[in-house]
Amino acid sequence: MSSPSCFLRWSAAVLGAVLALAPVQAQVRKLHTRDLVRLSQFQVTEQLQQSDVVFIPIGSVETNGIQPSDRDYVAALGFAMAMADEVGGLYMPGLVWSYPGTTLIATATINITPSQGSDFLKATVESLIRAGFRRLVFVSSGHGPVPMTAGVVIRETFDKFRAPLMYLEMGEQMARLKVPADARSKLIYGTHHITGRMIDLALKGEYGEGSTDPIPVNPGMEELGKLGFTGSMTVGSWISDYRGHGGRNQALPATDAEREQWGKDGEAQLRAVVKLLNLKATVAALKKHDEFTNKVIVPKFQGILPSLP
Repeated sequence: MSSPSCFLRWSAAVLGAVLALAPVQAQVRKLHTRDLVRLSQFQVTEQLQQSDVVFIPIGSVETNGIQPSDRDYVAALGFAMAMADEVGGLYMPGLVWSYPGTTLIATATINITPSQGSDFLKATVESLIRAGFRRLVFVSSGHGPVPMTAGVVIRETFDKFRAPLMYLEMGEQMARLKVPADARSKLIYGTHHITGRMIDLALKGEYGEGSTDPIPVNPGMEELGKLGFTGSMTVGSWISDYRGHGGRNQALPATDAEREQWGKDGEAQLRAVVKLLNLKATVAALKKHDEFTNKVIVPKFQGILPSLP
């Protein structure tokens, strides 16, 4: 008969082997950010138990006069961050430079085609869907060509994976919600404040008075605009001068302190606009839409619909 000490050593060895084979039930760190790419594997896995919602900003890098060249992307990113806070979801970097459209004549513009952008986004969202995210929302803010990229991805991904993607263009949404001008007057400062990029926005006098030379006018585009034919998806065009995009003679803060205050005011406007969207009801409706699609429509028409990958 073995001694008690031998039995204890044997028991400890067996217990150690069992624990080594068992799944590790480690404590998961509380979310320190809602940025998906900054979270650990454990945090993302835990988050998916709570929510499968992720917001994906789409913007551009293009000339915007004295404003930052990534203004449109940062605007979308700021909204995506506030939206993730609102519904308890996540956000991720998305597409930093999408098709810029009319500004190809400028050295600050980064150009990729709409199809190149859609290929990138399709690969990104397919990876997210395979990981377990089901409700993916593209966000843009005042960048006209984005529908050429986002719309294609939404339709093709839905048909392929039967997942409910959605696209929000915040310019259109604010028009739908009838947000008055004074309630969105500092939004560009708000999106830079929430993203930590206030230093990118210029102060008064940092660019001098600028050139006062007239900007060449494209007479054909002037006439088409008056006839109601404008926009990147209606007629192909380029701006005639890099100063013709991004606004001129806009008001600028005089000091760092004033710029910071404009940022705080703008972030408050940003979060108020996001509240108006009623996103909690929206993502809940997306979940119902997803369930109906896959429990009712797919079984009924699975002989016609494309098979899942």
